[in-house]
Amino acid sequence: MSNETIVRHLAAMGTALSLTVSAPTRDAALRASEAGVREIERIEALLSTWRDDTPLARLNAAAPGVATLVSPELFGLLRKIFEWEKATGGAFDPAVAPLVKAWGLRTGGRIPDARELAAARRVSDPALFTFEESSLCVTRHDALAGIDEGAWGKGWALDKAAAAMRAAGATSGVLDLGGQILAFGEETITDAADPRDRALSVGRLRLQGASASTSGNSERGVTVNGRRIGHLLDPHTGSPAPDFGSVTVVASSGLTADVLSTAFFVLGPEKGLALSERLRGSGVVLETLFFSESEEGRGLRVSMSPGMRRLFSLSHSKKSSEGDHP
Repeated sequence: MSNETIVRHLAAMGTALSLTVSAPTRDAALRASEAGVREIERIEALLSTWRDDTPLARLNAAAPGVATLVSPELFGLLRKIFEWEKATGGAFDPAVAPLVKAWGLRTGGRIPDARELAAARRVSDPALFTFEESSLCVTRHDALAGIDEGAWGKGWALDKAAAAMRAAGATSGVLDLGGQILAFGEETITDAADPRDRALSVGRLRLQGASASTSGNSERGVTVNGRRIGHLLDPHTGSPAPDFGSVTVVASSGLTADVLSTAFFVLGPEKGLALSERLRGSGVVLETLFFSESEEGRGLRVSMSPGMRRLFSLSHSKKSSEGDHP
């Protein structure tokens, strides 16, 4: 008996959500899609810092030095997120909320002066949050410290939604949440966008039981007083990371792909590919694809991890130079 497939488009987590769900019956597909939507809404109600009534927002508003009890899910998730800060050498930092505010990334953009930037860097420090396993309490140690979910919340929502859809009877599915894609069950093919114009495709990416997250500034950057400001901040400098193009990470989980696409963009192609190799050597399942302007300025340079060759095919009509790196 063939499966029934339905497609839904709606808004979630401040962005567009698309779901394609297959199940043995139409009713089962509808139930599975609804389970996925409800799970994403639940994660938004857990993690959003765009509103002040979520557990993460309340943690960010807690009095300094006062232990805040959080749910086992949030406690475990934050511990995992803060471990990624160490694993990436600080290229990914969940405690960048003060820097996000200093640069006005949620309010149209602004350029902080040197004193303000130094103050924001001082409190954008993961060490200002401590975790007590026995009590499931998190303590923040400065009134200005804060956790930003922008580089990992969507990935976690995709993981949880896919699990809920499977539990509800889905045999395969594709979720697209603001451009990050997660596919389970049957293989799916998705476009790899040109970082200079994301409406254009430069190749195709094969996904199965994996998530693909792309980081770049082509859509979300803003211009302030004639200066282009990217939305991806380098925690080491406190300033927007240099804009070279884009990076796509394919990983076994949405959370891993989301975190690492941010970290690798901050690092750039050379250092990003080196970290990708080290992480694969430690057992992390991922592949990495960088697009950057060629030295001649006439096309895109493509660099990728070895396993990405099995997943990615470049459009031959594009002017590009290809270099493979570990």
